[in-house]
Amino acid sequence: MKLLIIKKILKKCWAWLKHNWKAPFVVLFALFTWLILRRKNIAEQILQIREASYKAQIDEINRLHAEELKKRDEILEQYNKTVSNLEKEFAKNNKELDEKKKKSVKEIVEKYYNDPDTLAMMIGKRFGFKYTGDE
Repeated sequence: MKLLIIKKILKKCWAWLKHNWKAPFVVLFALFTWLILRRKNIAEQILQIREASYKAQIDEINRLHAEELKKRDEILEQYNKTVSNLEKEFAKNNKELDEKKKKSVKEIVEKYYNDPDTLAMMIGKRFGFKYTGDE
């Protein structure tokens, strides 16, 4: 007999739950929310740890970026110095070469000033010109 009474009560509860399911759902949701919010300290601690980790990562990225910029500036400075030195060396060598050419032409002219054909032929040989003569 008790089994029949329990069965009847369960059927009535089931019918009520099918019709009014929102009320128990709201109660369960409120209970679940209360349990979660009760552990608010844990959530705050997790957020603080994540924020600290984020700040540490950003600081490290900024430090590495500054280091890369410094290295780039040092490399550019070294490059500019090297190019400047090469340009100075080239200008110096070019000037010396021009002076050597002038000196060589002066020596050839002094040696062969009486013989214009030989003079032209010697200057042509010295500087890579082809002497064809007066044809």
